[in-house]
Amino acid sequence: MKRTDGFLLKKINQVPYLLPVGQRIAEQRRGMKLNETGEQIWNLIPFAEDRNELLALLTDYYEIPLENKDMLKKDMDSFLDQLAAWGMLEEPPLAPPSSGADMKIGGLALHISAPKKLIPSEFLPFCNGEARSPDMTIEILPSTGLSTASSGGLLRIQSEDLLVCEQEQEYRILFPQSPQLQECILQKDGTFARFYVIPPYREPLLSDLFHAIRLVFLYMAGKHGRLAIHSASLYYRERAWLFAAPSGTGKSTHTNLWNQYFHTPVLNGDLNLISCENETPMIHGIPWCGTSGISDASSYPLGGIVLLKQSPTNLCWDPAEDEQTLLVLQRSISPAWTEEMLDENLRIAAAITSSCYVTRLLCNREREAAKYMKACIDDHLRQIGDI
Repeated sequence: MKRTDGFLLKKINQVPYLLPVGQRIAEQRRGMKLNETGEQIWNLIPFAEDRNELLALLTDYYEIPLENKDMLKKDMDSFLDQLAAWGMLEEPPLAPPSSGADMKIGGLALHISAPKKLIPSEFLPFCNGEARSPDMTIEILPSTGLSTASSGGLLRIQSEDLLVCEQEQEYRILFPQSPQLQECILQKDGTFARFYVIPPYREPLLSDLFHAIRLVFLYMAGKHGRLAIHSASLYYRERAWLFAAPSGTGKSTHTNLWNQYFHTPVLNGDLNLISCENETPMIHGIPWCGTSGISDASSYPLGGIVLLKQSPTNLCWDPAEDEQTLLVLQRSISPAWTEEMLDENLRIAAAITSSCYVTRLLCNREREAAKYMKACIDDHLRQIGDI
């Protein structure tokens, strides 16, 4: 818990006020008149880690008897809540309330704390009702009307769709194209994220939330050794096979040809999450699947990654190991906001490409392309003795 920079305690005719200064004035932040207790709380905040410690300091200062401690706590909490609502106080995330939904996505446990109407329906197939400690907790709260995302720090990403600012313990994220997503606070360890949203809670907000949650989930997944690859996937010979390419190249067309002619199930039409543990690459089901509407909640061994490029003729070859890693990394959409994040993505990509079949396929959009690639995969499996 700490006081937000840019607010100073000043007295006007001996009356205490919190007044904005510098950037806070530019942000049109308002000041606050304090009483004697509020002034004392403001002065004691730097000496307390959390509200419990602050309450103990206040109790000692005022020599409050035990029977009156609850009343002091109520007044203190009310004042601190007002400071937080006006952007004057920063606090670590509180323990999440029990409401919301528990789910397993990409082999990781996720708890979303929010009213049911704010949980996108795409998550329903992944809900499992588990009560164990989640890998990540996401809170979705109504907006206070004040953004804190510009309160200092290092600007990491700035685009039409996204602004990411790094601070000491967290990232603060803005979504300029979403009028109802005010901001997100993401803890650097990936265990907690909090979204502030502006009512009404209708479909445009749910859609924006669904995609914004993907961003913080993929950040957390990177902490657990997982890389998200822009690709379509199918299930063949008890393995998953990824077909990766830029949008519009034909990855969905290619997997649909397999489905049509060889009856291979499509696992995900647009995005796949991969891990590599003990030299065993796996893909993990996630709800994000582009416009295909095709996703799967299970995990499967990864047979290989096919890197597609359009061509009038069909030709397949295996790139050099460094090129394999680079090509897979180029198809990743996992966050790489810092050098450390890029290094981790590179490490995961290298582990994946060294543990599975990676090949380049020049192909057209006809049935012969699927037949040709199927023959290449079968030949690879014969060479390693799996068929």
